[in-house]
Amino acid sequence: MATTSCDVAIVGAGLGGCFLALLLRRRGHNVVVIEQGPSIPSAGADFLKPPGLRVLARHGLADLVGRHGLRRDLIRYYHDGDPIQDCRFPGGGFVIRPYRELVELIYTCCAMEGVEFWFDAGIGDIAVGGRGVEELTLADGRRLRAGVVIGADGTRSAVRQALGIEQVTLPYERLIMRVATVPLTPGVARLNRLYFSSEGWLAYFYPLSREQARVFVGLPPECDQEVFQDGIPALVDELKKFVSESSDVFDSLQPATWQRIKVSAMRVAAYHSGNAALLGSAAFACHPMTGMGMSYTLRDAEILAEVICAAGGDPEQLDRLMHARYEPRRAAHRRLIDYGDALAATFHDRDAYLAAFREELHTQGEDAEPPARTPALQLI
Repeated sequence: MATTSCDVAIVGAGLGGCFLALLLRRRGHNVVVIEQGPSIPSAGADFLKPPGLRVLARHGLADLVGRHGLRRDLIRYYHDGDPIQDCRFPGGGFVIRPYRELVELIYTCCAMEGVEFWFDAGIGDIAVGGRGVEELTLADGRRLRAGVVIGADGTRSAVRQALGIEQVTLPYERLIMRVATVPLTPGVARLNRLYFSSEGWLAYFYPLSREQARVFVGLPPECDQEVFQDGIPALVDELKKFVSESSDVFDSLQPATWQRIKVSAMRVAAYHSGNAALLGSAAFACHPMTGMGMSYTLRDAEILAEVICAAGGDPEQLDRLMHARYEPRRAAHRRLIDYGDALAATFHDRDAYLAAFREELHTQGEDAEPPARTPALQLI
């Protein structure tokens, strides 16, 4: 089978992969995106916080993304049923939009610009040489050679494995996460509410659209099998112990389909090797309590696009720029991962959680100035 050549091959058509493809194509690069699934991935977060919206605004996409999304500027936190703090988002707040819709928007922009997508394209083999990835062979026998290869293919990244980059994954063993999509109720429509309990449970209720809401439940592993085997009435009984102002959603939980989500932190030893680099959850994973994973990935894609364009096809220059401008992203990601670890370790303890919580990091991400002291929180 003939070998195809391109400037940049991106493995993975999620948010980071599609956004990077768009930026590169706009700068004149010939880009091929390889996706093992039959279409755009659907699993991902529903939130775009201010840092991510600012990245999209720099490229003329913020209005498009926000047009049919829900704007919110407040999340209220509870502990054992009592409100303990409000977290306010300045500058227009954040946008809630289903992950698949968000990625499809970027994908449509890519298609209009001429980015080539290969779906149902599983990786069969990745040939690695002294300067990185030399050739990608797909499961169906097609071959692809690229000047630059980006692994945006998730926590089990085939590109990362081929490069031999070490990863350390730490699952949050004390917390099982489940999610369901239910009809929107007035209580959920009014406000995003995140509940914690002293028993190690959490529940997050927020509107997904004008008709639907998302419900996340986190619980200790020893409770998961018992609760979900016994059925939703057992779940509702537990939620009633610490969910105080979203009770109108309880009747919607019985017919819901609950999916289990694997939650873990992941760090890797390097973000690039030669002509290949990692992006998104192929490079790092943090606890979803931070709410910043997608925003950081958008900024990472922006930096990668700048590096690839500045290198101008010179492999040695690409390697130097990766070291100088992309590898330092590991420090920002490490701070975010550490912050997620702190939140996950303390949410059952009201005072410890409030001490760990950093409102400016929660709302502004890496753009926030490091606090000179523990910030005062708005208690209510």
